Amino acid sequence: MNPIHFRSFLVCIGLATLSAIAGANEVDIEGYKFQDTATVLGQTLQLNGAATSSILSARSTAVGFYLPKKQTTMEGAVAEKGVKRIQFYMMRDVSARDLSNAMLDRIRQNAKEEFEKNIIQTAQLGVVFGTRPKLLKGDLVTLDYNPAKFTTEFAVNGQKVGDTIEGETFFPMMMKVWIGPKVRGSTRDGLLGAPVK
Repeated sequence: MNPIHFRSFLVCIGLATLSAIAGANEVDIEGYKFQDTATVLGQTLQLNGAATSSILSARSTAVGFYLPKKQTTMEGAVAEKGVKRIQFYMMRDVSARDLSNAMLDRIRQNAKEEFEKNIIQTAQLGVVFGTRPKLLKGDLVTLDYNPAKFTTEFAVNGQKVGDTIEGETFFPMMMKVWIGPKVRGSTRDGLLGAPVK
């Protein structure tokens, strides 16, 4: 093989290797990509796990949890200190009202104690998506927790929506929407790091 062809061969091998590495650094949930790390409020977080969720009777979201370090139990994930993120993609069009109501139902089923401590915050949750009639398939929703201020902010496709919600126990309550005791086992297991099947 002449030197020029050999260099081209090495470049191709290098590109293939980079592609393989890039592919290994994300999790694919039915076409929705979750990177293995995310930078939130200047902190690098680890993808704890990802899964689909039937939050509205049919599979509606592909969701991932980002934490400072990986946790394998609901208790560990909820108690984890520091910056945290819940990230989900809409897998189908859903009205904003239906999404908010479904979240509230999940909270009542899975986080009764936190619900009683977050009456005002839960009311705020009900109007977070009030500026839009629906969320569309492919929309990316993030919930970011700032431990320095005990606040949670929602964003859709990178744009903040709703008011900043205050309270140290609000974000753990939101986590239980997807990993609480009455959530479908495959969703909870996926978010707590079980292998994707």
